[in-house]
Amino acid sequence: MLFETHAHLCDPQFDLDRGSAVARASEAGVKTIVEIAESPESWEKAKNFSGEKNDADIFWACGFHPHYADRQSNFDFETMKALARDENCVAIGEIGLDYAKSEASKEDQMALFRKTLEVAGELDKPVVIHCRDAQADTLRILRSFYSGLSRRELCMGVIHCFSGDMNFAEGCLDLGFYLGVDGPLTYPSAKGLREVIANVPLEKIVLETDCPYLPPQPFRGKRNEPSYIKWIAEKLSEVSGKRLEETALVTHANAQRLFRIRNEIKHS
Repeated sequence: MLFETHAHLCDPQFDLDRGSAVARASEAGVKTIVEIAESPESWEKAKNFSGEKNDADIFWACGFHPHYADRQSNFDFETMKALARDENCVAIGEIGLDYAKSEASKEDQMALFRKTLEVAGELDKPVVIHCRDAQADTLRILRSFYSGLSRRELCMGVIHCFSGDMNFAEGCLDLGFYLGVDGPLTYPSAKGLREVIANVPLEKIVLETDCPYLPPQPFRGKRNEPSYIKWIAEKLSEVSGKRLEETALVTHANAQRLFRIRNEIKHS
């Protein structure tokens, strides 16, 4: 079985076939999906989606993407906390820093990042971290929150769509974070990323698609979806020198540990 740890199935691109996309994922062996709600407008939709009967177990994460950092001064974070206490909400995310695409200032992004990390700490939930062209600031802020915590063995969170160098990887692993690998691992141009991931223990990696974005190489230019995670798993197996069955088993267990999800199926 495969565990999809980062999907955006509530995106309008899935409005016409959301249920079918989940069914295709289930047929491909994906039995558990974490839906990422990255803005206040998406939280209720993700919460409701996770409560519906689906062909796979759906959980969700409640976050505030750095793209929206300039809105935080007018936002009531108590609403976020209330929704994130939902029993199917397994993480705070995605949150973090984006110095490549976000139009929000670095100062606003860092302030929002710290605030949402505080929310995660108050609720005792792991975090899903977005980091783009911001490795130094991301690691510095994460260290200010998580260095030396005795509960680190629980896993503090995951670095979503990891694209950093080995120094960043080691810094995040030292804090108790997992690394999420996505479609870019399959891209011919991603030799550097594959070299880094080859040196990361499989026990510290989880699988993601980030659908509908970042499809694996066979589907470049098309909408991504959770069923395509098997191509990422296959490439990870190749990079790690492991059998596909072992990759699926280990990354599934990692994801359960990351999100503190028990073995039982949610919907009986």
